[in-house]
Amino acid sequence: MKTKNKILLTALSLFNKRGVKDVTLRQIALEIGISQGNLNYHYKTKADLIAELYYQLVDEMNTEMEKIVQDQAILPFLYKSSLISMQTLYNYRFILQDLYKVLETNDKLKRHYVKLQDLRKQQYLALFDQMIQHKLIREKAFEGEYERLYERMNILGDNWINAAFLFNIQEDSLVSYYHQLLFEVIFPYLTEEGRKQYFKLIP
Repeated sequence: MKTKNKILLTALSLFNKRGVKDVTLRQIALEIGISQGNLNYHYKTKADLIAELYYQLVDEMNTEMEKIVQDQAILPFLYKSSLISMQTLYNYRFILQDLYKVLETNDKLKRHYVKLQDLRKQQYLALFDQMIQHKLIREKAFEGEYERLYERMNILGDNWINAAFLFNIQEDSLVSYYHQLLFEVIFPYLTEEGRKQYFKLIP
């Protein structure tokens, strides 16, 4: 394995276990068994390393979101895709645990995150439109209703990991529990046909 990949994997593991604040570049280097100078050749600061892991997470999430445009059953896709996305977020959980601190100290990441959230909103609104066309969810009852649904989903999506650790949810069921909680947000909007499909998906 190349040194750069070792650094990323080790940093991810340590950040997930201890949090960003309590992990130094020296500790990462010691864990790998290389000098800090060797590590600094690839990443000069901890912020550089965090940014690389952030963009790596975004790339993985983008890969999943791009599947939205594919021709497939919408509700089963949304169920499966949201589970995969939440597992991916859990794999990079330190970012969500320290999200606002990370963004506060890195203007470039903050701008990227804000722009990314706008893109995600448009992707989900397009998905909701498809679901309306396929009569899986009802028409909007008031202007901006589905925009506000996305905002609620986004808030839950950004904060479920912190809630999980605060309330000591069992780790082996953590992702499935919060995935179910997030997926249930769509239920009040489902049509009769949508609810039939929904209950076929729920374990």
